[in-house]
Amino acid sequence: MGSAELAACLADVIASGRWSEGEGLPGVRTLAREAGCSPGTAARAYAALRDRGVLAGTERTRFRVGAGGAARAARWPGDLAALRLAGSDDPALDVLVRAAGESASVVAGPRGSVNGIVQLARGAADAAALHLLDAVSGRWNDVLARGALGGEPMVLVHLWKRDQGLVLAPGNPLGIRGAGDLDGRRIAWRLPGTGSRLLLESLMRQAGCEPHPELGEPAESHLAVAAAVATGAADAGLAVRAVAEAAGLEWVPVVTEPFELALASASMGAAAPLLDLLASAALQQRLAAMPGYDLSMSGELRSAA
Repeated sequence: MGSAELAACLADVIASGRWSEGEGLPGVRTLAREAGCSPGTAARAYAALRDRGVLAGTERTRFRVGAGGAARAARWPGDLAALRLAGSDDPALDVLVRAAGESASVVAGPRGSVNGIVQLARGAADAAALHLLDAVSGRWNDVLARGALGGEPMVLVHLWKRDQGLVLAPGNPLGIRGAGDLDGRRIAWRLPGTGSRLLLESLMRQAGCEPHPELGEPAESHLAVAAAVATGAADAGLAVRAVAEAAGLEWVPVVTEPFELALASASMGAAAPLLDLLASAALQQRLAAMPGYDLSMSGELRSAA
């Protein structure tokens, strides 16, 4: 049972008057056990009902029927808004968003982790896809996403781990083995504010090479990086393994990184259909067929506070 289905079942029960206004509902783990679902699914169902005013409270303080909650439950689900998604470009994320249909949409504007955080902070997006490494702490995503909502609780949802590396011409005729071999080479550069651009610049500097993005070939996506190398417009670029293999190109691994969704706790209800889809066997099978993706932790939550 997915969280959307569970939320609908709970709404029916609340509308019937089983729980009176102000009365507490079972805890998340109790609900999960009774419904035969995961605690994450139960938490998202409760969050969806809270976001629509059916419930009040939190997981820690226990959810209870809110004022007027029964009347709102009787009108469930009403008009549920699509999750507005910003942030990083990723082939697997494109698959997930296309499969989500009207329950999720990508906001207009350039893709990129930094831009995703900006859109989230401005209220132009409900969630941002991130893969940002904090050079000081060595942590991914949480440090840089923490202040986006001005102190409002932030949740990070693990989507997958993915392999990033150097995309090269077939046979690697230039003998490029790492970032230290990129000095003087024509590079397909992702746009400013993308996690891949920041990562490649950092790797080159660590290897003693000064990056010069202004002299390279601009590439708006991982697929564009592969296309630039395949057509000879660039000697190398940083992209996920999946696009390199799809284009028949050489690929040298660089890093395996967590790819996560950052959003406010209050937006978990809107994200529920997308996360339910991510947990489905059919979607997991599709994504697992893409080389360079690890789905073993998909759907796990952590706080960015």
